[in-house]
Amino acid sequence: MFLENVFRGKNEIGRWIAMPVIIIIVTQIIGLIPLGITIFLHLNDNPDLMPDPENAFDFTAYDISPVSGLALMIIPFALGLITLLLLMKPIHERKMITVLTGSSTFRWKRFFWGGGVWLIMMAIYSVLIIATGLQKAELQFDPKTLIPLVIVSLLLMPFQTGFEETFFRGYLMQGFAKLFQNRWIPLLITAFIFGGLHYFYPEVKTFGLAVTMPQYIWFGIFFGLCTIMDDGLELALGVHTINKIFLSIFFTQQSSAIQTPALFSVSDYNQLVDLFGLLMLSLIFIWIAKNRFVWPKWGYLIAKIENLVKEEEQNNYERYEEEDEYEEDND
Repeated sequence: MFLENVFRGKNEIGRWIAMPVIIIIVTQIIGLIPLGITIFLHLNDNPDLMPDPENAFDFTAYDISPVSGLALMIIPFALGLITLLLLMKPIHERKMITVLTGSSTFRWKRFFWGGGVWLIMMAIYSVLIIATGLQKAELQFDPKTLIPLVIVSLLLMPFQTGFEETFFRGYLMQGFAKLFQNRWIPLLITAFIFGGLHYFYPEVKTFGLAVTMPQYIWFGIFFGLCTIMDDGLELALGVHTINKIFLSIFFTQQSSAIQTPALFSVSDYNQLVDLFGLLMLSLIFIWIAKNRFVWPKWGYLIAKIENLVKEEEQNNYERYEEEDEYEEDND
C-alpha cells in the first residue's frame, strides 16, 4: 500500500508543482543562509581565503572546521525534511505517515534491523579491503575532533538521509507511481534523478562519470527496491543513515564531497573497488531482507498499480450501507 498511498490525497498538477518549488526554495536558498553567513564572516576576517578549486565542498579552505562544515551542510536537508512532512497535509491533504510507510505506523524495528545489518556488513567489508591491501588507510585518531564528529554525525546525519529518502523514495516515487501506474518506471526515474544530483560532487571530477555515476544511480535503485518490496522507507532509511554515519566517522579521502576528521584517511583510493563492493553488499542485503521479511516475488515490480484506496473506500461505503439497511429492518 506504500505507493498506493498517493491515491489517498489530492493530486492536481498545481499541488505537485508547489511542493517541489517550496522544497527547492527552503533547501537551496533559506537552508544555505547559515553557511553563506559563516563564509562571509570568515572572508571578512581574512580576505585572502580562497575556495579549493579541486573540491568546492571543502570548507576548510574558508577556515571553517570540518565538523562545523558538516553541520552547516546538513541544515538545508533538515529544513527540507521538516517542510516536506509539515506540508503534506495542507498541500496534498493526507497524513505525513503516508509518505513514509505503507503501514499505519512507522516500523522502527525494520529501521534498526536494516541499519544494524548494514553496519555489520560495512565493518566486515572495510576490514577485508584494508587487510587485503585493496585500499590503504592511515589512522588519524584525534579525540578533540573525532568526538565532536561522532556527536554531529549521530544527531544530524539522520536529517540528511531522512530528507533524501522521504523526498526521492517517498514523495517523488509515489508521484511517478500515480503518473505511470506501475512500480519499475518510478524506481528508475527517481534513481537517475538521485544519481544526477551528485554530478557536481568532486568524486565525479576525480574518478570520472563512468565509475562514479553508476554507484550513485545504483544506490538509488537499491534504496528504491527496498522501499517498494518492503512497502515503506524503513529499511532504506536504516541502511542509508548508517552508511552515511559510518563513512563520516571512520573513513575520509581527499576527494570526498564533505571532508571530515574521520578515524581513517584512505590513500590510493580505488573507486572501482568500492563500486564492486557496494554492488555485492547491496545484493547480499536484498537477499537477506527478502527472506527475512518475505517480500513478494520480483514480478511485483512490473505489476500494474491499482487504486486500492478507492476500492477500500467503496467497500467501506457498501459496508455502511448494509449496516444502515440492517438497522432499518430491525427498527
